[in-house]
Amino acid sequence: MRKYSTLSENELLHCLQRGDEKAFTEVYNRYWQKLLAVGYAYSHDKQEAEDIVHEVLMRLWIRKHELAINSLEAYLFTAVKFSVFKSVMRNKRRRELLAKSFTVESPTDIEGKLEAHFLKEFMQGQIENLPQKAKLVFRYSRHDELTIEEIAGKMDLTPKAVEYHMTKALRSLREALKKIKSFFV
Repeated sequence: MRKYSTLSENELLHCLQRGDEKAFTEVYNRYWQKLLAVGYAYSHDKQEAEDIVHEVLMRLWIRKHELAINSLEAYLFTAVKFSVFKSVMRNKRRRELLAKSFTVESPTDIEGKLEAHFLKEFMQGQIENLPQKAKLVFRYSRHDELTIEEIAGKMDLTPKAVEYHMTKALRSLREALKKIKSFFV
């Protein structure tokens, strides 16, 4: 029976690279406290240091076959320092982004935006379902902001016909809104 606590760093590393779980446990036991101290010294946050050390050790186990490590201790300390710096930079960037342009929205703001988006999509669908001339008249009036006379000239209709199609479109849209009104109350 092999006693892992007596293995040299190189022997332990070779066992680890072969996938020996007991070797990994020894690495964990041998270096956990030292790595935690290094992580805490740089992060000043015990929980973050613990998370980083855990992540570094898990990456070591996952990538054990592909890593070319000369000194296990140096590798682990460097990995912890690098991970702390990466975490600090990520947190700093996150704070900058939050301070720069993001505001926390209340649930009612989010609900309002969702309702507005739904209503817009619903109305666009209703406009698409209008009869062809009513749809064109509505779009020319509301999207292109043309007058009744301009629409009449563009569609080769009388102004009265344009008014008829606009009334038809507005009536249809009003009816559709009445049907979904209960959704927004």
